[in-house]
Amino acid sequence: MLRLLFVAALLLSYRAFAADPLSSEPPLDEAAPAAIVELTMTSDGSRMPGLAYLASGAGPHPTFVLLHGFPGNEKNLDLAQVMRRAGFNVVFFHYRGAWGAEGDYRVTQLPDDVAAVLAYLREPDNAESLRIDTDKLSLLGHSLGGWTALATGSRDSDLQCIGAMAPGNIGQWKAGVAANDPSATRFLDYADTLFMLNNFDSAVLKQELASAPMESLDIETFGPQLAGKSVLMVTGDTDPVTPGETIIVPAEKAYSAVDNLKVRSMIISGDHSFSWSRLALSRIVLEWADADCR
Repeated sequence: MLRLLFVAALLLSYRAFAADPLSSEPPLDEAAPAAIVELTMTSDGSRMPGLAYLASGAGPHPTFVLLHGFPGNEKNLDLAQVMRRAGFNVVFFHYRGAWGAEGDYRVTQLPDDVAAVLAYLREPDNAESLRIDTDKLSLLGHSLGGWTALATGSRDSDLQCIGAMAPGNIGQWKAGVAANDPSATRFLDYADTLFMLNNFDSAVLKQELASAPMESLDIETFGPQLAGKSVLMVTGDTDPVTPGETIIVPAEKAYSAVDNLKVRSMIISGDHSFSWSRLALSRIVLEWADADCR
C-alpha cells in the first residue's frame, strides 16, 4: 500500500511536467519552453564545453550536473532528456583535457572541474538565465563520474543529492596498482588507449595514484562529509568494471553508520553501462530525484 501511495504521489508531481517522463512530453510553455543552451565554463583558466538541458517553465528548477566517466564514451544523455521532461534542468560538460576541452586531463582534478561548473551555475546572472534553483543543485555521475560525484559531494556542503551509477573507487585503484593487482593495473593499460584525453597516459595515472592521499580517493571514507545529503548508488549485476559487491556494498555499509545521511543502494540487472536496463535505471533515478532532490 505504501508503495502504491508513493507511486501515485510521484505521478501527480510529474503532471505539471510530463504525465510520464519516460513516454510523453510536457505541455509546451510558450513563454519559457524547454531548451538546450551551449555553455563555456572555465576551470583554472581552461575552457570546458557544456550543454544545459532546460526544463519547461520559468522555474527556477532543481538542477543536476551530469558527470561522465573514463573517458566518457557513455554520456547518459537519455537521462538528461527524461529528467528534463520531469522538470529538472540537467547540465552536461567535458572535464579539462577531455574531448576537446582545454587543458590537461587528470583524474584527481575532476572534482575541481565540477566545483568550477557549480560556481558558474551559482553566479546570479547565470542562474537566472538558466532558470536554476541554486538551493537545489545535485550531481549524478556514471563510472569515474560516480566517484567524482561522491568526491565533490564530500567537499560541497550545499549540494542536495549525489547520484553514483556504477561508481568507481579510485582508492581501490591506488591499492591495486601498488600491489600489482591485475584487476587494477588494467586501468593503466586502458589509459594508454585514450587519445581523447589530453597529455594523459598510464605513467601520468600511476603517478597521480601514488601521490594522492588515500582518504581523498577512497569513497568509503567520504560518508561523514556527505552528511545532510541524499545519496543514490546503483550498479549492474554483471558489471565487470565496477562490481557492486566490492564497491557500493561496502560504501553503503560505511555511509549507513553516518548520522543525517540518507542512502539508497541497489544492484540491478545490467552491465557497466546498463545497456539492457536503461528504462529501469531511468525509473530508479527519477523516483529518487523526485522524492529527495526537488
